[in-house]
Amino acid sequence: MTLLTSPGLAAANAAACGGACRIVLIDGQQIFRQAVRALLTAEPGFVVVGEAGRLAEALEVIGTQKPDVVLSDLKLPDSPDMQLIAQLRACCPQAAFVVLTALHARDHVAAARKAGALGYLPKQRGRADLLTAIRHVLAGRRYRSGLPRARSSPDGIGRAAGGAALLTERQRQVLRSLALGHPASEIATTLGVSVRAVYKQRERLRETLQLDSTAALTRFAAYEGFTEDGTAPG
Repeated sequence: MTLLTSPGLAAANAAACGGACRIVLIDGQQIFRQAVRALLTAEPGFVVVGEAGRLAEALEVIGTQKPDVVLSDLKLPDSPDMQLIAQLRACCPQAAFVVLTALHARDHVAAARKAGALGYLPKQRGRADLLTAIRHVLAGRRYRSGLPRARSSPDGIGRAAGGAALLTERQRQVLRSLALGHPASEIATTLGVSVRAVYKQRERLRETLQLDSTAALTRFAAYEGFTEDGTAPG
């Protein structure tokens, strides 16, 4: 898992509040919120301090309660345009966000991460995954479970396919250049950065894609089509 620049902020807030993790639930289905609330209430160290099913209610409860963790769907009945997480985070940037949704296409994963969510969990996952996701984001770590995969890969690199949707444009440029065999010095010159920055991007790529070598990165890039016709897939 990848640590944030300031890891554990939510955990520090929770500790300051007597050790209990304060959670807000945001979902358009009341019965789903009630089920998750019941599950979390039964767990020591977690307390649900509020819930909402519409955007205005969500902004109000988050702004008032200042939770440590927000469990939220990607959309609400009155906020259907995939901007929900960004709107909620603007109201409470110190909270750690876990997306809990039935939407799990790769572009949805990328949108959630871009909006600042640390965790992404399909609703069909179980209690153990939910609790693990909360504990990871509370400690400042990313958590992803049940992400869609690309077609199967004979050499095992297909397990990283879901990570391709999480790459920034700069990471895609570096990955493509590495796969095409360009040396770090040439990549640095092309991108207008230092060689050290290229090395750091390479390490971040390995962490994000959970690949253990530059050779594995190269195989992954070729498999995902980053080297085809000089372009990277969107």
